[in-house]
Amino acid sequence: MAQGTLEIVFPRRSEKCSVFFGENLIDKLPLEAFSGLSYLVIVSDDVVSKLYAQKLRDRLSQATKTCLIVMQHGERSKNLLTVSKIVKKMSDLGLDRKSAVLALGGGVVGDTSGFVASIFKRGIKYFQFPTTLLAQVDSSIGGKCGIDTEWGKNQIGTFCQPAGIFITASVLDTLPKSEIVNGLGEIVKTSIISDRTMFNEIESSPEDYFTIRKLKTLIRRTCEIKLSVVEKDELETNFRRILNYGHTIGHAIEASSDYKLSHGKSVILGMICEGWIANKLRIFDDGDYDRQLKLLSNIKDHYGIKILLNRRKILSFAMLDKKITGATIRMSLPKEIGKMYSSKDGEFAVPVSKEMLVRSLDCLK
Repeated sequence: MAQGTLEIVFPRRSEKCSVFFGENLIDKLPLEAFSGLSYLVIVSDDVVSKLYAQKLRDRLSQATKTCLIVMQHGERSKNLLTVSKIVKKMSDLGLDRKSAVLALGGGVVGDTSGFVASIFKRGIKYFQFPTTLLAQVDSSIGGKCGIDTEWGKNQIGTFCQPAGIFITASVLDTLPKSEIVNGLGEIVKTSIISDRTMFNEIESSPEDYFTIRKLKTLIRRTCEIKLSVVEKDELETNFRRILNYGHTIGHAIEASSDYKLSHGKSVILGMICEGWIANKLRIFDDGDYDRQLKLLSNIKDHYGIKILLNRRKILSFAMLDKKITGATIRMSLPKEIGKMYSSKDGEFAVPVSKEMLVRSLDCLK
């Protein structure tokens, strides 16, 4: 992984977000990033905390007082009950507005921690130390902090930009192989929406990208693309919607499975369906659509991604998507590999009928 630091600059705010890249960052965390804090709460889950929490605390204790709060791992813990428990522990510790939260874990920990930081004392600093490939290339970047409800994924949330993000490939060596596809799904999505060259690389030797070793080479590139999109449209008023490709149907599939199907696998299926929709709407070039379908189908077959289709349930969750306007489903769709479609008035959201969404699910049989 390339070393160094990237800065995210947001036109609407004075503070920046620094993204640090490097090997073995736990031992080399820039302690100056934590200066002035009265307390630092590390939030982790019951799996990751056993691997990295003590080592991280040893390093951070040189900068400020620290404590560890452990939550249950898994998507089902990303809810208001968990948030309430964490906030209570922080209150019991007497934390003030000069305290901060550091998320040590994957997307569930990151989303939950960011949401907690955004509401505690009306907002305190937080940092991200992502330990999964998916969190490193996607959820840790951009400031979206959402929690799930019984009626859908990320239905309650805030925008809360981290003060710092620490990305180190060394923590990925402990990832189970089942986690690789989660990051792979987002990396492939990023190539489709913005980087044709990266797509070509993956397409030319897809089997190579089933290994964490090869995927590590694309982490920084994927992060840079997401950072450039978020900088232009922090609050997702239009352009940032391109990052949601495959997610309208993907999130609905994930929720309809009661989160038994992982996010990355769901996004792979979502892109298969939404790519078909884009092609039927004569938005997505035939040749590029065929190339995308071949690559995604290869990934789907390699990982044995299967779903018991419940069309009614998937549609009901899709209708709760945050991009719905009134009763109209709106999706961000590709025009070609490396470029997303925009209408004549510059909108990156395309109206899609319920009937077409349901028909697209036949691609998954």
